[in-house]
Order: sequence, then structure tokens, then C-alpha cells
Amino acid sequence: MRGLPDRGWLRRTVLIAVITALVVGVVLATRGTEGGHRAANRAQLRKACDGTLPYGDLARLVPDGRRGELRQYGTMLAPDRDSRSLLDCSLSFGDGLGVTVHAEALVSDVPEEMKTRELLDPSGGEGTFVAPGTTGQYGRHGAWLVADCRGGLAGRARPTTDLYVRAEVTTEGGAEGGGRADRSGRERATALAGFRTAVHVANAITASQHCGGAPLPMPTDVVDTYEAHAKKGRWRSERIDEPSRDLRKCRWISGPSLRGVKSGRWTSLGDLQESGGLSACVGDWDEEAEENDGESAKEWEITGVEAASWSGILGRSAYDAYEREGNVPGWGADENADENADQKADQEADGKKDGPSEGESGPGGDKGEDRISSYASRPQLALWARSVCGGRATYHRVSVLPEVRFDDGDTAVLGAKDRARFSTVVRAVLDRYLRSDDAWPRSAGCRDTKVLGEVEQWH
Repeated sequence: MRGLPDRGWLRRTVLIAVITALVVGVVLATRGTEGGHRAANRAQLRKACDGTLPYGDLARLVPDGRRGELRQYGTMLAPDRDSRSLLDCSLSFGDGLGVTVHAEALVSDVPEEMKTRELLDPSGGEGTFVAPGTTGQYGRHGAWLVADCRGGLAGRARPTTDLYVRAEVTTEGGAEGGGRADRSGRERATALAGFRTAVHVANAITASQHCGGAPLPMPTDVVDTYEAHAKKGRWRSERIDEPSRDLRKCRWISGPSLRGVKSGRWTSLGDLQESGGLSACVGDWDEEAEENDGESAKEWEITGVEAASWSGILGRSAYDAYEREGNVPGWGADENADENADQKADQEADGKKDGPSEGESGPGGDKGEDRISSYASRPQLALWARSVCGGRATYHRVSVLPEVRFDDGDTAVLGAKDRARFSTVVRAVLDRYLRSDDAWPRSAGCRDTKVLGEVEQWH
């Protein structure tokens, strides 16, 4: 029987083969459900969001253990479908890993805060991050920016040249906007990733839309605006580092350079965006400065100055924000005219023809005493103007903030002479702002300026 195979050996061989097949099958099945997705996820990342995402920045987020989930829509993906968005895209890998992008052609206001103090003191005073050279900020929903598309954006019935992009990159634990004083390196890195993603998406869109103009520069770092709040003052918190203090574009705000304001040492702060589309500066008389030691401001002395400019869609957004509060020139003019007419009729009926009574304001800018309520938020006199800056319609707003004292606890009485002085000083502030070599209007090439009028922000 020589030459016949050993049946025991054959059985062992078959058993080993079966066990090996089972092990390989288990491994492959396990790999199919729990691993082996990195290559597919990276390929998905390259194509996601119409190929606009910065693959080099985001590839590190791609995991191996889970398949990415992609949700996307917008006119860039489906041009024939009506959509408010050019692009809405979310790519999630689970466990707090992912990227979300929103891009739209703006036909209405920028969905962000645009008023002067909000540009300097975002997130309710807790600060945020900005990427110098980018018009935008980092907030609770990631980084946002506004870019020009001078050639026009397709995809909306109403033509527009303004592009809005928001991008949020999340890592383990999520992304946090706003801020605390002790921001970690992870928060800074997350903010930078958000800005780089937003810029990359914006440049991809403007290139595909053939908008013209140079692409936005890619940010290499971000600045923490919370550090901009130094000495304890009327509107600042206690901090030491001040990247926004005494910026060159804001140095025109100082006691010696502005006539009619409180003399002595002033502190100026400015926004850190380094934008060609907006700028903001504020100045306060510094009661804690060595030069001002022992002094105090007298009632109605001007101890604060604000100045800001907004171009294009940013200007319209800022103007609308102030208008909603009734703080633009001419707001309520019809109502005031009707009220003055009624007052005049009543005075004539009573035999009073000598003008408004004490505590009332007469028409035509001839002011009597005015009563300012203690409920007024930061009483100030503002002056608005409009220019063409960098080829775009631009709004300017400057204001002066006096020292107000409410001795009786309810109101402060502003006399006619002090009110007239405010008007003179606020016009001098506007002239100084527009003509200073270092201030934003000169660097933006502003021309054809028209003064729009004053706004009393104390009613």
C-alpha cells in the first residue's frame, strides 16, 4: 500500500486550511467594519465640497476606523437648482472630527456684527481670533470672511459681488470660538485651520467664477484679540498684552492732536484685521496714565473718540445695524417734524412764540437744553460721512463721548453751549480722521467725501 497518502495528515491539513480561512475571514470582516477607511476617506476629502477644501491642511484629520459621512448641496454642485447657498458642505468622521463649510453670494447684510465696538470687542467682551489680512473673525461657528468678486457671482437672481464664507474645523473635543484669557495651543490651531479652510474655499470659488483680482493671502498665524484688553478702564478688562494698542492707523487719536478733547495722555486701540474693507479705532482719555495722575475729567469734557469705516456690503451692513437702533442721520426726521409742528401750534395757541421751552430742542439745529437719561447707553454725538474708497462706496462714522454725570440719579442736563461744542469737535475729528496720513481712509484712497449728518445718541 506504499504511495497512498496518510489520511491523518490529510485531515490535519484540511483542518488547518479551514481554520486559516476562518481567521482571514474574521480579519477581513473586522477590517471592513472597524478599519481600512483612510484611503477612501482621503479620496472623499479631495472631492468633497466641489473640490474646494485644502487637502494638505485637513488630511491629518482623516481617520482609518470610520467611513466619512458627506452632506453637500448648493448651486456650485447643482447649478440648475435654486439655492440660497453657493455651497453648503459637511464632512464628518465621527468622534468630533470633521469640517463644515458654508459659502453664499451676499445679497443682504453680512450675518455678523459690524458696529465699531463690536469690531474691537467681539463675542461680548471675551475676544476671539483674527487672521491679519483677512476681513473676518473667528467665532462660535468657526471662521468667517468676506471677499470681493468684482466680476460678479453667479447662482443668484440678484447680481452681487460679495462673497461670504464660513468654515469650521473640529478636532477631538470640538472647536471653541469666543474665548478665555488662557487660550490653548489647540484652540489657536483650530482657529487657524478654520481661517485657512475659509480662505482656500473663497479662492477656489472666485477662481471658478472668474471674478478677477488677486486671491486672498493664505493665513500663517492668528492673533488673539482678547489680549487687546489691557488696563482696567471704562470698557476694557484687565490684561497685560495689547496687540491692538497704539496701532499706527489709530495714533491720530491723542490729546495733543485733537482740539476740544480732554488734554493729557490718551490710549488708542484698533481692530487687528488689517482689512482693505473695514477699519475701527477708539481712543479714551487714560485716567491711570502717569501724565494724568491726580486729574479727573470735568462734566461734559470729551474723554472718548470713535472712528470706523466700512466699504461695500460691510458699509451697508454697518449702516443697517445702526439704523435699526435709530442711530443714523435723518432717522425719525418725519416724526420730529410733525412733533415740532404740533409744538409750534400749541405755543401759538398759548401765545408762546419765543421758541422751545427749557429742556426741549428747537428745529433747524438751534438747540436748547437737552436732558440725557441715565438709561442711555454710552451717550455720544456721532457724525456720518460717505466716500468712495478703493472704488467702493464707503461709510465713515466718528463720534465723541463726553463725561456725563447723573447727579440726581435720573437725568443729566446738557446745555446749548456744550452741545454746540460737541458739534464742532466731532467735525474736527472727522477731518482729522480723513486727512491723517496713517489713518485708514488715506491708505484706502478715499475720495469724494460727503458729510451726511449728526446723530445724537443719548435719547
